[in-house]
Amino acid sequence: MRTTNKYTLILRKATDGFHSIENVFGCIASITSQDIIELPHESNGFLNRFLNIIWLRRNVNGPIHITGHDHYLLWFKFKYKAILTIHDVESLNRKRGFKKYLFKLLWFDIPIRNADYVTTISQASLDAILSIRNYKTPISVIANPIANDLKKIEKEFNDDRPRVLHIGTKLNKNIERTILALSSIKCKLIIIGPTIKEMDAWLGNFNQPFEIKENLTRVELLKEYAKCDVLSFVSTVEGFGLPIIEAQAIGRVVITSNVSSMPEVAGKGAYLVDPYNVDDIAAAMLKILSDKSLRLSLIENGYKNVKRFEVEQIIIEYSNIYSSL
Repeated sequence: MRTTNKYTLILRKATDGFHSIENVFGCIASITSQDIIELPHESNGFLNRFLNIIWLRRNVNGPIHITGHDHYLLWFKFKYKAILTIHDVESLNRKRGFKKYLFKLLWFDIPIRNADYVTTISQASLDAILSIRNYKTPISVIANPIANDLKKIEKEFNDDRPRVLHIGTKLNKNIERTILALSSIKCKLIIIGPTIKEMDAWLGNFNQPFEIKENLTRVELLKEYAKCDVLSFVSTVEGFGLPIIEAQAIGRVVITSNVSSMPEVAGKGAYLVDPYNVDDIAAAMLKILSDKSLRLSLIENGYKNVKRFEVEQIIIEYSNIYSSL
């Protein structure tokens, strides 16, 4: 399958850690034969960002799709058509006062004004963007696709000590409440992500075995999905929550939050909890451990849910936008 009009996909400079944006659009490009260009400089500081802007304008002659993270590439109107994908507004919500005003201007207002079209990855993210300002640029929702490297992997559930996978250690990933909720539940907690300074204190009173794994490759991450019994993804906010559908595709029980985009993405294939309530998270885990029929139902519903995110459908939606411009 090829898009009607080929847009060059612009990716941020690769760094250690997770590569959700790269995995999503790499999957799309592998089918559409679109070109992918990685920016030469990391997106930190004004100098690096301006160097990336200059490099892009000198080296790309044709329409572009900025796939996320690098909104600043549209501080100046691009000479060809430009599509911008915005994944979430979490970074704006963490700021206050003048810093928030300046960030809103540089990261949302100006880039959205200079884009010919904006996409975002969930209705929750769209609502959050429109709550910032009533932008005139067309904006629509196109979900993240499920990657082709995710296959169903059968596993017998470990009733004695289930392996609980937690992905991400940023504050919105809610690792502190997850640790508190699981401390009295017989399990093994696997945390994927860089260690943050507060984690030593949080894990100091954790009464269960745990492992922290950093800088995993995509293959290594898929192995962690396959080995786990439960994905605990109880973030306080997510633009999408890709691990939800990745775990569903492999065939694992998912516990996720009843806020933000997560119910929208999970469908009926996850047990929903209040991410701010430690007791609710713990009760959900105990329910999952004790109720085999519930586990099987959630897994089966998860398989059905991920069909909504098959890459071929997502490509059609992007192709329609490319053609319309």
